[in-house]
Amino acid sequence: MRLVLASASKGRKELLSYLKIPFEIIPSQINEEKIIDKTPLATLKLRAKLKGEDVCKKLIDQKRSNENKLQDMLIISADSGGIINGKLIGKPKNYKDAISIFSTLSGKTHKFVTAIYTIRYSSHLPMSDSPSPRLRRTNLGDLSKLEINQDYAVSRVTFRTLSQEDIKRYLSITDYTRFAGGYAIASAQDFITKIEGSISNVIGLPLEKIITIINRLL
Repeated sequence: MRLVLASASKGRKELLSYLKIPFEIIPSQINEEKIIDKTPLATLKLRAKLKGEDVCKKLIDQKRSNENKLQDMLIISADSGGIINGKLIGKPKNYKDAISIFSTLSGKTHKFVTAIYTIRYSSHLPMSDSPSPRLRRTNLGDLSKLEINQDYAVSRVTFRTLSQEDIKRYLSITDYTRFAGGYAIASAQDFITKIEGSISNVIGLPLEKIITIINRLL
C-alpha cells in the first residue's frame, strides 16, 4: 500500500522517517491561514481534513487523467498549533507577530495540539455510505472505497519567563515563520522548562498515534 504524507513540514518528514517505512511527500496546496472554525481545536481539525482531502483529490484526478487503476493508499495529513487563553497560535506572520507570540507564552503553560486526518483507499474496502462532498466531486466510482479517521494529540508546554532580549536573540537565530508558535523544541530548550505529553506532537506529528494508525491500516 502506498503511504503518503500530505505535508511539506521538515519536522513531520523526519518523524515519519524514524519508522523506517517507505513513504512519499505530496504537500497540500490549501491555504490554511484562511481556514477558521468556531474553536482552535475545530480549526486545526478542519485544516488537517482539508489538507488530506486536497491531496487525495489530486491523486484521484491524476489517475482519472491517466485512465489507470487507483492504487491502494494511506494518506496522512496534520495541522498543529499552540492554544492559550482560548486562542490559536499558528506560525508568526512576521517579526512583530513573533515577538507578540513569545511575549504571550512567556512564563506560562500552553497547550500544543496536532490534529491528524487519515484517508485510506483500498479496493478491498466495503462501499462507504457517504463520501466527503469535496471528494465526491471527482465523480469516481471507486471513491466510495474510503476509510476516514480523525484524531488529535495534546501536549502541555511551559516557558520560563523571557525578557525582550531573550526573545530577540532567539528570533535572530531561528527561522521562526516555519513553526507553529514560532519555536522548534530542538532549538528552544533553554526557555522551555517542561513538556507534558508527546514530544513528537510538539514537533508536528504524534508518533504514538501514528504508529497505531499505520499498524492498523497499512
